[in-house]
Amino acid sequence: MQAVEPGRVVSKVRSLDELVGAHPESLRRIYAAGSALDPSSIGEGRGRVLALVAAPGAFLAVRSLVRLLATDLLPWEGKAIESEIGWNLLKGGRRVAPFRVERAESSLDGGPTLVFRYDDPAQGHAWPVRALRDELRSITPGLGIGPVIFDQGGAPRVIAWWGLSFSR
Repeated sequence: MQAVEPGRVVSKVRSLDELVGAHPESLRRIYAAGSALDPSSIGEGRGRVLALVAAPGAFLAVRSLVRLLATDLLPWEGKAIESEIGWNLLKGGRRVAPFRVERAESSLDGGPTLVFRYDDPAQGHAWPVRALRDELRSITPGLGIGPVIFDQGGAPRVIAWWGLSFSR
């Protein structure tokens, strides 16, 4: 990354694998410099868990777990998006945990972002899935990152960072 002005960064990331295990604050800065996506530009994308937000001082221990999750041990492979609805993809192409897709303001900085919501009663999700909200911004063509936010109606809390690579 290269600083271009205070608080802004230019991402030279070529692959999500380069971001696996990154510090959550670094991912937050990269996300803040990203741009809103059009959901029709995604289709099916390959996903990666990039970071888990842990207690202060636990970053190095948690980073090892995140790197393990980035291997083929995790059954989650990414997301598929069709207009205003999407699904999480598991190994074998199985679609699970549908979500509503919308452009909205980010819970982090109020800027435009793509939001994946799991709280629609028609989706039938139980708690805690209903309390999750994923956000996604483009950081370079074909790559997006965003926070996983847990919100029970109080102060939303970032619990993880994830990324998606796509080529539609």
